[in-house]
Amino acid sequence: MDNIISEIVEIINNNQSLIGIEMVIETYFTEVLSQLFSKALERIDLELILEYKEKGFEIDRIEERTVQFSFGPVVLKRRRMRKKGEKSVVPLDLAIGLEKHKRYSPLVEMKAVSLASDSVYRKASDAIELLTPLSISHGAIHSMTQRIGETIQNWTDEAPLHDEKLLRDKKKVPVLFIEGDGLLLKGSKEKRPELHRVQIHEGVIMNRKRPELKNPLLFESTESSRKAFERAGKWLEKEYDLRDTIVISNSDGGSGYEKDKFDAIIGQTKRHEHFRDTYHVNRKIKERLSFDKKMANLMIQAVRSYDQSQIDAILHTTLSRIEADEKEAASIENVYKLEKYIQRNWNSIKPLKMRGLPVQKGLGVCESNHRPFSYRMKHQGRGFTKKGAGNLAAVISARRNGTFLEILTTELPAFKEEVTDQFRSAVRNALKKGQVQPSQGAVSGRIANYGSTSSPMGRLAEIFR
Repeated sequence: MDNIISEIVEIINNNQSLIGIEMVIETYFTEVLSQLFSKALERIDLELILEYKEKGFEIDRIEERTVQFSFGPVVLKRRRMRKKGEKSVVPLDLAIGLEKHKRYSPLVEMKAVSLASDSVYRKASDAIELLTPLSISHGAIHSMTQRIGETIQNWTDEAPLHDEKLLRDKKKVPVLFIEGDGLLLKGSKEKRPELHRVQIHEGVIMNRKRPELKNPLLFESTESSRKAFERAGKWLEKEYDLRDTIVISNSDGGSGYEKDKFDAIIGQTKRHEHFRDTYHVNRKIKERLSFDKKMANLMIQAVRSYDQSQIDAILHTTLSRIEADEKEAASIENVYKLEKYIQRNWNSIKPLKMRGLPVQKGLGVCESNHRPFSYRMKHQGRGFTKKGAGNLAAVISARRNGTFLEILTTELPAFKEEVTDQFRSAVRNALKKGQVQPSQGAVSGRIANYGSTSSPMGRLAEIFR
């Protein structure tokens, strides 16, 4: 410790500005931490190889490997063990779950991919280089994101299938909201991938005067809306007992998001109320009555009031206001199309406050929750393939669901049970050998020469006289 303090003082002495001091100290501590961590792992490696020696293995060679950790690059010196007739092994790599040819630690990859889910890969690379002692190319971050995104998708599909939760232990809520919608992304000129999304939540709560979804679960797929609903259905079954729950669903009614798609995943419920999304209904009205904005606004109010007679009156009035010109036929056709749209979706456009439900808010949030996806994947001028978009969207969903770290911990190479015990034992042994008793310095003292001559000290004093 004294040596480190002395070196820091020397750094301060040799630099004239605070920013210069901080830059040098940053580099200094990166090197110190990397060397200390390297030495610690080397000590553990020496303990790990003992068990292999007992099994007849011998040291083949000492190999060096540089791995980028969050605090800097670490040179790992570890022993490769070999035994005739068996495959050679590197005990330390097995013990800490370090894959072959892996250049970055799991934490570095997690942080890099988290940055990449919020900004383009080049910006993520720049941020890492600016704020850490690491340097990761945008290509490497792209590869990490694709690999981890694929891992997340596999976990999302498989984890519910291995759940052994009893029905009595599943969540029981009075109301559950389910919404579905699609988001068209930028892609090649021939085909643009579509991100299909289904989200589940238990209502809206206010957090510091801002609305926030309660226990949201987001699911996505670039394959199809069916795949997104399939994923949502698996997790609904895993997490919830819906027999006494009112399920409120909401969508724009587009292909793949009809009411029956929601019925298919919720199973037995107390009640299911389906809504046609208000935003999309209003947009449809404005689109069909674009030639008469006054009547379009009146129609929006009439639909909001759920007044059939008022809607009929506005439709007839709108027809009478159409001017006799080259657009007359198209305008009349749009009015009749709007009438059929309202009739077809009449039950679904009934307002929330008129359905006798125990909640008055919580609908229409899927559109607003597109933002984490649309900002990263649509508004930064980047194009995507279907597979690439699916992997990146999976990362965004996992972060929003709060399962990102859990998935990486579960799915990335981890300690095997037998290796875990071996590794922990090696760490304990290394810790014991590494313990040093603190020095108390020289102990001062004196020999008393005033004892009785019959005592041991008295006889010793007599000898020296």
